[in-house]
Amino acid sequence: MNSSLADNQEIFKTNTSSSRLVKHEDGSRSYFEKTNEGKGMRKTTYNTKNVLVSVTLYFRGSHHELRACLIYDGNKNELFYVRYGYDKDANLREEQMFDFKTKELVRRFIYTYDAQGNRSKPVCITFVKPREGTEQHAQPTAPEKDPFADDFRKP
Repeated sequence: MNSSLADNQEIFKTNTSSSRLVKHEDGSRSYFEKTNEGKGMRKTTYNTKNVLVSVTLYFRGSHHELRACLIYDGNKNELFYVRYGYDKDANLREEQMFDFKTKELVRRFIYTYDAQGNRSKPVCITFVKPREGTEQHAQPTAPEKDPFADDFRKP
């Protein structure tokens, strides 16, 4: 399968209720489209030469909140699994990213909110394999469900 677009062919539809095109400052672009009757979303990203570089499949919960996503490279290799954690007020509190092959947690984004309900920029924690004798203090705040369970992969 050829993952690049024909030079003069534009397959994106813009300004519809189910799709959106985002052009990035560097000339690359991402195409977003709803999937599975709005229960999911697919983001397809192409570089400046119209070569597919990544596909991300997002899964929504019963209240349309993001619950998880799978990230693939341009060759359809699974790279990462991400799950999202919310507080009792439905505020996004954490994103956890797992390496798909090793199933290890590799990155966390943690959000806080001010008194007006404005979300902060995330605090990012990137994990490296600890050396022997290294203490770990962080506790995950996202749901403690197996991120690789089949029900997470279905919107």
